[in-house]
Amino acid sequence: MASRTTISIEIYTASHRILGRVHPTASGLFSFLNIPTTSYVEIEGAHLMRLHQPGKTVARYPALYLVKSEIVCLLLSSRNELGPTGFTRGGYSTNVPHWVRVIMGGYELMGVIETPGKFNFGSLMFEGDRFFVPFYNGKLSAILFPSVRAESPAMVFNRQMVDAVALLPKDEIPKLDDG
Repeated sequence: MASRTTISIEIYTASHRILGRVHPTASGLFSFLNIPTTSYVEIEGAHLMRLHQPGKTVARYPALYLVKSEIVCLLLSSRNELGPTGFTRGGYSTNVPHWVRVIMGGYELMGVIETPGKFNFGSLMFEGDRFFVPFYNGKLSAILFPSVRAESPAMVFNRQMVDAVALLPKDEIPKLDDG
């Protein structure tokens, strides 16, 4: 029997932060989250914290079932944990990184969205049937709870919760360490 991959995750909802582990399908976490026939995610070894008490664990559960549509953002420790996130398009195209600020459900995200070619908000937000959008080198901050901040090399956010997206001006793009 083949062993199942386990990925440690950090999830933010409108009211809670949840730490735990998931077992995605063989096609990767991104594909697993975007399966349209499943409306929930099972989180093993879940630690539940309220946003207004970020350092205090409210409860621990062997399994917690979370409705996908209530996930605002999910953070990972590496980009590889997402699995394939490519777009299906005819011809050849290269993913272009775009530094953006995303305003959504009580949070602000700042980081990189990759799109095939020029940034197109309509295409990003309304084309296709995926629930979550991959996001890289991200920083998360909760608007009402300034002490709630997180950084991650790879995230996904729920595109149904997005209020606005803005391309960052060149002088606001963070300098990344290449070494």
